[in-house]
Amino acid sequence: MIGTDTLIGCRYCGLVQQAPATQARGSVHCRRCDGLLEKQKRPGNQAALALSIATLLLLFPANLLPMLRVDILGHTNRSLIFSGVAGFWRQDWPIVACIVGLELILLPFLRFGLLVAVLASARCGVRAAWMGPAFRWSEMLDRWALLDVFLFGAVIGYARVAPFFPVRIEAGGDCVVAVAVLTVIVRAALQRGEVWRQIGSTAGGGEAKLIACPACELPVDAAEEGRRCPRCRAKVWSYRPYSAMRAMALTLAAIALFPAAYAYPMQYSERLNTMVGYSIMTGVTELVHAHLWYFAAVIFLFSVVTPLLKLVAMAWFFISIHRRSSARLRFKARLYRLLHGIGRWSHIDVFIVSVFLPLMEFRGFLSVIVGWALPAFLGVVVLTTLGTEVFDPRMLWRFDSRA
Repeated sequence: MIGTDTLIGCRYCGLVQQAPATQARGSVHCRRCDGLLEKQKRPGNQAALALSIATLLLLFPANLLPMLRVDILGHTNRSLIFSGVAGFWRQDWPIVACIVGLELILLPFLRFGLLVAVLASARCGVRAAWMGPAFRWSEMLDRWALLDVFLFGAVIGYARVAPFFPVRIEAGGDCVVAVAVLTVIVRAALQRGEVWRQIGSTAGGGEAKLIACPACELPVDAAEEGRRCPRCRAKVWSYRPYSAMRAMALTLAAIALFPAAYAYPMQYSERLNTMVGYSIMTGVTELVHAHLWYFAAVIFLFSVVTPLLKLVAMAWFFISIHRRSSARLRFKARLYRLLHGIGRWSHIDVFIVSVFLPLMEFRGFLSVIVGWALPAFLGVVVLTTLGTEVFDPRMLWRFDSRA
């Protein structure tokens, strides 16, 4: 239960407000931008802790056991999560290999390791200085630990290849499915507000002027601006310095890579010395021709529409800030939250290649070669995601006449 005297700061518009009391099941939204401030569900974070422990344990077999197996002409290939990373490295794409390795191997372990440590400590009544930064980092890593997105890429790739090759799902694949499903459930079950209250105190209503921490939403005295939040240790600003400038630089870098990402093939399939290239749109077309229109729609939405929408939306945000516009602020806030939430799913096309790069390697008969578009597309996705991360949406409300 949220007390009526509790103050909550909105990370999307910066408004510090008194949170109304909620029922055992319910949510609290910002009265200015309608952003979600708090959600409460039964049975609370006990379920999130149990599921996080299960996910952390399953990450070990998911990474160590083969996911998929192909048998062709007496030869057997098996694919692990690491196999795709190694395949990118062998084909002289070390930066791609490092990014994919971080997103699929290292960051999921860090995310759930930190989350389990914080939830278990809070469950035992521990209040330690490390818990705030650890939970803040676990929340940030949730947007970059992408095994749930990887599963979608594996399913689409399986649907494309299975009609032509005898692909079998092995024990590691079952573990990846379990990890991906549990990741989504943990994200839905976790009550961030409850965790933050267990980590540190909430603010009262006596301060003359308060600003909200953009990470944990703790209202702090405006005189503390530029210093560390007492709860999560993030720097507290009314508006993050140079936020729009940094986001614009990242967006312009993404625009520079955009033509190469869509004009060139993502991958080449070499069959009996015949090379065939597949761009993003070629893959969408093939899925439609194979009557897998739902997968084609997913690829088109997340690999074409979402990156383009990010570029257009960010340009609109920059123009709005430059013109000191206060028009359609609620719509802009909803658009930002949408882009912030779905941007991670644009990695699907990269993960399709990652799954089948080692699986389709039969020397002299069949092989998959990474095309120039894949690193360019990954650059677009990473840069636009970083752009939305560093952009401070509270800047949009800076010129709101009702503030």
